[in-house]
Amino acid sequence: MRRRFNFSPLAFTLLEVVLTLAMSVVLMVLVGGAIQFYGRDMVIRDMDVRQTQLAASLIQMIEDDLRATMHSEPADMEPLETLLAATAGQSSQGGEEDLSAAGIESEDDAMITTEVSSSGLETSTSVLETPGLIGSQFQIQVDLSRLPRLEEYTQMLDPNAGNLDDVPSDLKTVAYFVQSAGAIAGVQDPLNDLSVEGEAIKTDGSGGLVRRSLDRAATVYAANNGSLSLLSASGDLLAPEVTSIEFQYWDGITWLQSWSSDEYGELPMAVKVQLTMSDVLSTDENATRVFSHVVRLPMARPVEEEEDEELSEAGL
Repeated sequence: MRRRFNFSPLAFTLLEVVLTLAMSVVLMVLVGGAIQFYGRDMVIRDMDVRQTQLAASLIQMIEDDLRATMHSEPADMEPLETLLAATAGQSSQGGEEDLSAAGIESEDDAMITTEVSSSGLETSTSVLETPGLIGSQFQIQVDLSRLPRLEEYTQMLDPNAGNLDDVPSDLKTVAYFVQSAGAIAGVQDPLNDLSVEGEAIKTDGSGGLVRRSLDRAATVYAANNGSLSLLSASGDLLAPEVTSIEFQYWDGITWLQSWSSDEYGELPMAVKVQLTMSDVLSTDENATRVFSHVVRLPMARPVEEEEDEELSEAGL
């Protein structure tokens, strides 16, 4: 009796090996492409979140400074004038009175002598007669009241006599503006002085958003004594990514392109801040992103126009 044996192949054929290798290569290419796409997408999202957080931090810093802006109201000296006039035996409705001994100035003596200009905060400054806000479409300067921090006292120990040192104070003059790239005499990027293994770090220049915070008395002194070069070099370069900054001022009726608290007598009801940053996600070098925010000033009040001016304009 014969036995039948079924002989099955014990190894893969050449065709099966080739097909298996081809399928493995295709699968590895698909998996690698998916991982690369996921990684690139995560990097783009991370850069987008970082830029958004940077813009939010800058706007929050500007908002904190704007909301701390102070504007002092002149004291009402009419009761004191009446009392002094009655004490001197003169009628309070009589002729002109010399009340300079009591620290009361006449309207002619109290006129603003400081020439106010809201342009050129990058290379100079504008000193207000009373603490307040002055700004144009692209620059702003405010006087704010804030208790000094502990680290501000270390700036008084600066051995470099060429720096305009700030002093601890509860009344600061803060200015925001965008410095053009490659500025030589302006605020310098602190990364320019750093080096790694003896090689200087290359930066794109010293352009970007600048915040200058100095004591109001030091600012007035620098502006009145010809220290504008030191004043223009003072400040902190916050973000080189910011290409421009714009401000608009709400007076309760319309948006204005400039404001001066000495001229209007009050602070604006709100300030619109618009930041323009270079888009790091786009391949176009000129692509930008815009972030805007409206800040309400709690100490602002509606601007009151004088009735005489309204009557004169009406021809009455």
